[in-house]
Amino acid sequence: MGVTLDYRFVAGSDSAQPGGPLQLTNPLTAMLDAIRVQGSIAKAAEQLGVSYRHLWGELRRHEAAFGQALIAGGQGRAARLSAFGERLLWAEKRALARLLPQAETLAGLLDRELLLAVDPGLDVLPTAASHDLLFGGLRDAMLRDARVLLDVEYVGSTQALQRLNAGGCTLAGIHLPLDDDKLCRRGSLIHAAIGRELRLGVHKLIRFARREQGLIVAPGNPHGLAALEDLARTDIAFVNRLKGSGTRLVFDELLARARMAPGAIAGYATEEHTHLSVAAHVAAGSADCGFGLRAAARRFGLDFVPLVHEQYFLVCLKDGLELPALCAVLAALRSDGFRRLAEAQPGYDATGAGEIVSLRRTLPWYK
Repeated sequence: MGVTLDYRFVAGSDSAQPGGPLQLTNPLTAMLDAIRVQGSIAKAAEQLGVSYRHLWGELRRHEAAFGQALIAGGQGRAARLSAFGERLLWAEKRALARLLPQAETLAGLLDRELLLAVDPGLDVLPTAASHDLLFGGLRDAMLRDARVLLDVEYVGSTQALQRLNAGGCTLAGIHLPLDDDKLCRRGSLIHAAIGRELRLGVHKLIRFARREQGLIVAPGNPHGLAALEDLARTDIAFVNRLKGSGTRLVFDELLARARMAPGAIAGYATEEHTHLSVAAHVAAGSADCGFGLRAAARRFGLDFVPLVHEQYFLVCLKDGLELPALCAVLAALRSDGFRRLAEAQPGYDATGAGEIVSLRRTLPWYK
C-alpha cells in the first residue's frame, strides 16, 4: 500500500514552555475527525486553520496512497467519512486511548529531564498511581504554584502500593468502592489484593476525588442495558479492563456479589488498558458495552449506566507527611482550582480533597 502515517509529539495549545502536556498527533486522522464532527469539508478546514483547497488536496493524496475513498460525498455536498475512513479513525482512537498512560509516562520522563535542566533545584515527587483523568491538571498546578514536579508512572492500584512499600516512590494512587462496604469487606477480592499492602500505623490516606463507575454504552443505550445481569445476554459483546487493575477488581467483586460467572459474559476476556480505551471500543462499535468511568463515556459522546461510586486516594508513609513536596500536594488538593478541575469531569466530586484520613476509620475490613 506504501502509506506512512506521520505521527509526532507536539506541545499542547497552552504549552510553550517545558512542563506543558505533550500530545501525539497525526495530520490525516485530525482531518478525518474534524470532518466527522463538522459534517463539512469547508467547516473542517476552518476548524483546522487550513484552506479548503489544501484539505481537499490532502484527502485526495491520501486516498490515492490507500487506494480507497476516505470521504463519502464530495465537493459542494455534505461530507461524511466512508466506511474505510471510519475504521481508520476509530482504530487510531482505540490505540491512542490504550497507550495514554504509557504516552503520559514517556512524555513525563522527557519533560522531567528538560525541567531539571532549566531548574536543577526543582523538587521531584516520585509517584506510582492507577491512571486518573485529574493527574495532568494536578501536575500542572503543582509545577506552577510550588515548583514541585509530580513525576507519575501509571500502574495498577496494587502495583502502586507495592512500589510505595519497596521504596520505589513517595506517593501511590489507588481507588476503592467504599460507598458499599460489602464490596470491600474482609475476604473480598479487593481486600485480598489491596488490604495486604496497606499497614496500620505505617500508611496514611489522602482524599483525592470521588468517581462514578458503571456500564459504558452506545448513545441512546440501544440494547437497553440497565444492570450487571444484562451482560449475560447473548447479543451483548463486552470489553473488560486488564486483570490486576483496580477497576477490574471492582468489576469482578460486583460479579461475585451478583453470583455471575465471568464465562457467561461474551468478551470478558477482551482486555483494555484504560477507561478511555474501553470507551473508544464502544464508540467504534467493536463492543456493545464496557465497565468504566462516566467521564470516559462522556469523552466519547457515549451513554452511561451508573453502578458504583468509588473513592480515589493518594497513599503515603505516615513519616512522609512533613515532606515539603507532600505539603504542596495537600495544598493543591485543597485549592479551589482543583475543585474546579474535578467539577469539569462528569461523575467526579472533590469534596474533602486533601483531607488526611486513617486506615482504621476508613477501610471496611478494619471495622
